[in-house]
Amino acid sequence: MNSKGFTLIELIVVIMIIGILAATAAPKFINLNADAQTATLQGVKATMKAAAAKVHSKSLVKGNQKLVTGTVNIGDGGGSANDGELAITFGYPVANAGEWQRLMSLDVADFNYRQLAVGDVIAIYRSDVTPPTSLTDPCIVYYVKPASEASVPSFILNACI
Repeated sequence: MNSKGFTLIELIVVIMIIGILAATAAPKFINLNADAQTATLQGVKATMKAAAAKVHSKSLVKGNQKLVTGTVNIGDGGGSANDGELAITFGYPVANAGEWQRLMSLDVADFNYRQLAVGDVIAIYRSDVTPPTSLTDPCIVYYVKPASEASVPSFILNACI
């Protein structure tokens, strides 16, 4: 019998070879773990922006948004005098790990805060990655305080790799 086409065994062998190639090659092209970590940090960045906007609005109401240093009451009972006052610069939060921990209730088992530049930058990073030492390190989101009354803070996300 002279038939054209492939036998069932030949098709199964080809499918198995394609499956093996896909299983070994796909993870090299698709890094879902890094994408998931980056997405989590995008959420942290959005939370940081919202917290800074809330503090800035309180500063505008208080009228101290043009001062280099000042405070606003965020009503958490914390602060240096245990009165809920949060330190600000030009109406936005200072770049201080303790102040940002008060502003954002991130799980300390999952996230850490680190001062990167003296008084200027606070970085938040996942606990399962290497602590950052510079602003170019991957898998961090960081906040740079405003430099003047006419400027706004920066929120930068370095994607995970």
